[in-house]
Amino acid sequence: MKLLKFVIIVLFFSCSENEPRYAVNHNKKSIENPSILKNIISEQNQKIDKYLSKNPDKNYINSKRGFWYFYNEKNNSNDKSAEFGDSIIFDYSMTDLNNNIIYDYETIGEQNYIMEKQQIITGIREALKILKKGEIATFILPSYIAYGMYGDLNKIPPNTAIICTIKVKSINSTKN
Repeated sequence: MKLLKFVIIVLFFSCSENEPRYAVNHNKKSIENPSILKNIISEQNQKIDKYLSKNPDKNYINSKRGFWYFYNEKNNSNDKSAEFGDSIIFDYSMTDLNNNIIYDYETIGEQNYIMEKQQIITGIREALKILKKGEIATFILPSYIAYGMYGDLNKIPPNTAIICTIKVKSINSTKN
């Protein structure tokens, strides 16, 4: 009889649901805190402004899309920039704000991107929207439209603004 009671008690407790264990955040400063995000953006903007002031020979344009850019080579023809669904073949390289190479053209390789139908960082997607075939432009991308608060988990640290030079080789329209 004692054995039967013991088996029933063991079965009862072994069938109960386990409580999930959650990570304990001992860090009182959360990256989601709006004031911390505001400070990160402010610091980044100061670094970008400093970079721009050190390069007055470049005619940087402040875009509505949150980045700065200038044309290395401009296509003055009536060619159109890419639209939704168009296939774009392009090359790009990345440096930091000290002009240290992060990724060069050879490391990244030629890219084929279908506009708005594939994943790509926001800054590059928005940059491709303004470029035409044959154009080369250099873009300063703040972290919030580049690799954000995590970086690329390789060579780009968290909350880092980057400089991308993009060469558009071709744009193939899906519209006839």
